[in-house]
Amino acid sequence: MPKQKPKPQARGLAEGLRAARKECKLAMIEVVEKLDWSQSTLSRIETGLRNASVEEVSALLAVYQVTGARRDGLLEMARDVDRPNWLETRYADVPHQAKTLAQYESDATRIVDAASILVPGLLQTPSYVRSLMHSGGVAPADIQARVDLRAERQKVLDRRKPPSLVAFVDEAALRRRIGGSRVMADQLRHLVTMAERATVELRVIPFDVGGHSGVNGAYVLLEFYDARPVVHLEHRRSGLFLHQKADVDPYVEATASLNAVALDPMQSVRMVESIAESYD
Repeated sequence: MPKQKPKPQARGLAEGLRAARKECKLAMIEVVEKLDWSQSTLSRIETGLRNASVEEVSALLAVYQVTGARRDGLLEMARDVDRPNWLETRYADVPHQAKTLAQYESDATRIVDAASILVPGLLQTPSYVRSLMHSGGVAPADIQARVDLRAERQKVLDRRKPPSLVAFVDEAALRRRIGGSRVMADQLRHLVTMAERATVELRVIPFDVGGHSGVNGAYVLLEFYDARPVVHLEHRRSGLFLHQKADVDPYVEATASLNAVALDPMQSVRMVESIAESYD
């Protein structure tokens, strides 16, 4: 039976604590000397392999001089680290979940991104991302951080051995004018370029299909060589990680359903090229 990787919330807490340590420019050895811990304890906490207690997180945050809302958020994550799934409703400049998703994408062997009204995140151009953030009401001061994180996530596709990506895209996402005609033309041509890669499979679901399992909402299904799959759901003001088998299985089934109704890769590219021409 596949083993379970560290729970999503444990990984999110680990990322938050590691980032806080690096921001105050402390080496691991300096931190453990202050707290009289072993370096292996801190290392396992920072990789999500060991759950940190509320008291341990509080001690670390005192060393890192983290206060206010950020401290409260990390302590709340420590209290909830054993919950079955991870729901985040607080948006910081860059949400914890976005960084955790990037870690999972880096570990994955296969990523399925089922997008209903938007182009999948790993295939978005910077101009498309910025337009999306502006129209979504993201504060101007926060947009560049979101754009940079999206670009950092996308580097996973450029690795020597990248995960395979299956991108299910509803025709609605191709025809929705995010940022205007120029932005959309560039975005769709970028999809075509990415689809030329052996590890990227573009599958368009045309309007003619009618209803399908993807209309219930977008999702990202992440599969691993040595662990069970994980699902990430993103909404306007919240994000949710699912890792229990009973919660993940419906998305595995939805993926099989989408595979049955989507255009094949060659047909998909032709449709994208045709719609791109309509924006010129």
